[in-house]
Amino acid sequence: MNDRLVLAVRAVAAASAAATLALMLWAMTFSWSGLAFVVGLMAWCVSPYALLAFAAGGMRASRRALVALLVATILVAGAAAAAYVDAFFIHLDAQGALILLFMPVWQWVAVVIGLVVAPLLPSK
Repeated sequence: MNDRLVLAVRAVAAASAAATLALMLWAMTFSWSGLAFVVGLMAWCVSPYALLAFAAGGMRASRRALVALLVATILVAGAAAAAYVDAFFIHLDAQGALILLFMPVWQWVAVVIGLVVAPLLPSK
């Protein structure tokens, strides 16, 4: 059962990372001069998902910890999806792309909280 929870965390994290990268590719204007910045920004935006996917394997022993990590992953992904849709499709503004710099900060805070709380839950 725990392997399925690990797979669920990794699937949600991978889908969210892929959606984030797809949105960034859709929104960007390609230029060779800014390629290093764009690649770094892409890495920054998917880094919370990478940590969640990696941490899921380490929590394989505790079902409650994995459920908590799955909830944290869904919350992090949902908040990012809502913020990105709002910034890129609903409230169009010149500064909308700044969400790509600041949303991962809030995601990292939530990920760290999730990673601290999940192992503290008593295993069944």
